[in-house]
Amino acid sequence: MTIRRSLIRLSILLCGLGIGIPVFAARVGGMLPASPDARTLSPFEQNLIDTQKAFIDAFERGDVNYVKSVVADDFMVIVPNGDIADREELIGAVHPRQSKDGPRAIFYDFKIVPLNDSAAVVTYNAVLPDNNPERYQHLSYTWVKQDGKWKLKFLQTTLNLWSAHDL
Repeated sequence: MTIRRSLIRLSILLCGLGIGIPVFAARVGGMLPASPDARTLSPFEQNLIDTQKAFIDAFERGDVNYVKSVVADDFMVIVPNGDIADREELIGAVHPRQSKDGPRAIFYDFKIVPLNDSAAVVTYNAVLPDNNPERYQHLSYTWVKQDGKWKLKFLQTTLNLWSAHDL
């Protein structure tokens, strides 16, 4: 597997290792309890969280057909090292997770940033289960509605370097 494909896979698998978020834990089925000030999600937000969770699940299972069906033709991803990849490279990185055992990533602070009635950004933070400087990351997924269905248009994974150097 090329380094570029590995980085794309890493970016996506960050999302496929489990969801544990304080605000949306009760809705998404995460590992952390919901905070006392958790609010009820709007139907728009709930639909996007469900869409994000379905994508994560399909990517982890290696469901190439599902991933193809929800990724826009003009999709683009920026991986942590700054490389840019396209839809075909993302689809080429879809493989079932090798091990279901072991430590899992922690995802938290999910936010929905509505852009309009048919576009939004789902953003959150991740802590990977290993001790390398790339274990702290910010993820942002841009979803757009095309023909009444949510399509993944853009993904960016950014290293949280200030946390990485706090080890």
